[in-house]
Amino acid sequence: MDSGSASQAKVSSLTAYRAFLNSGLIVFAASTVVNAGGFVFHAIASRRLGVEDYGALYALISLATMAAVPISLFSPVIVKYAAEFRALHDDGHVRGLVALVMRVFGLLGVLYVAAGFVFAPSIGQFLHVSPWEVPLIGLVAAVIVVSLALRGIGTGIQSYGAYAGSLCMEGVGKVAILFAFAFTGLTIGRGVAAFSCGLLAGLLAMAIPLMARYRGVQTLPIHLDYRRMLATAGGAAALTLTMAVMGFADVVIVKHFFDPTSAGLYSAASLAGKIMLYFVAFVPTVLIPQATHRFAQGQRTRETLWAGVAFIVVVSAVGIAAYRFWGMLLLHLLVGRAFDAAAPFLPGYACAMALLALTNALASYGIATHRLRFATPLIVATMATLGSIAVFHPALSVVVAELVIGNAAMAFLVGAALAWQGRDSWVRSR
Repeated sequence: MDSGSASQAKVSSLTAYRAFLNSGLIVFAASTVVNAGGFVFHAIASRRLGVEDYGALYALISLATMAAVPISLFSPVIVKYAAEFRALHDDGHVRGLVALVMRVFGLLGVLYVAAGFVFAPSIGQFLHVSPWEVPLIGLVAAVIVVSLALRGIGTGIQSYGAYAGSLCMEGVGKVAILFAFAFTGLTIGRGVAAFSCGLLAGLLAMAIPLMARYRGVQTLPIHLDYRRMLATAGGAAALTLTMAVMGFADVVIVKHFFDPTSAGLYSAASLAGKIMLYFVAFVPTVLIPQATHRFAQGQRTRETLWAGVAFIVVVSAVGIAAYRFWGMLLLHLLVGRAFDAAAPFLPGYACAMALLALTNALASYGIATHRLRFATPLIVATMATLGSIAVFHPALSVVVAELVIGNAAMAFLVGAALAWQGRDSWVRSR
């Protein structure tokens, strides 16, 4: 490489690192606000409603979140399209994408609300809640799917200010409305209403800037490459399945095989350890649009990946050390002193979650650059990890160790698949 090319590559790397850092700080701050809002929401609701009613509220919110998961698989596809249009300075197609998303996901939202009414009696009986509260869950799911789609456009065009505003409005909005209800008599229905109003505030905070930005732009129709879109959705589905299963299935397995006390201690360790995952969960939000943007322009994308990986590694190293020295204090803040015996498991569990975050970032990069061969080894490693925990579990410490080893294997296999596919692409281009 001559000096000019080396200098140009160095400038490109610095630009990628700076862009990731600047955008990452904005998204990280907004993610902190929305996560804190969620914690405060549940803290108020649990204290005002009591054990039984809060359990019903949490079940309804969880049902709405799970109902929205299948639609959320298309969020990376939306991000990729928006990022590619932005890279080409094609505002007309971005406007067309906004219109398409509003039509398609708006219709899906109406179907969610209708399903809430249709299945209200059966869902109410299953969850032991009043049937009239169930349609509100349809509304929550509807707002979630439309919000995810619009936020996908926002991050794709790298409008991180609007994206951050949307997250902050959601976090603050649901707490503010719940706080008002808490003084006028909080019920399960009002709790769901407060949650949905917060989501709606976040939706509007994303929709209004997008509409304003492209108001005067001519709408151009979107011609979808369905084969490519489904391939991307398949990669996203593999990643979503892994994140969901590796985040919660181990708790279910432990609950089945261990005594109630051990299962309770493991649940406390899981709750505290997942903070490590949530702390760096924003990285793909920045990584996917920036890597897609550079990929669409024919630029090198690895610098964006290295920036995300470096952030995860540094933060994780500091976080794991914090769990080692202050894990007991964290347990006391989250669940009280009755779970002190879970403290020894925290560093290992945090390490497992850090590796899971690394897998998430690597796979997200694969989605952004259309390197999707990681999907099969990712699913195989996920199932193998859970299978090993189910078959061999002599102690909680062994379960945590299996979780660490399994997540390390997943990160390695995904990274190897990306490197192999990247090498093939390089050889074909020669």
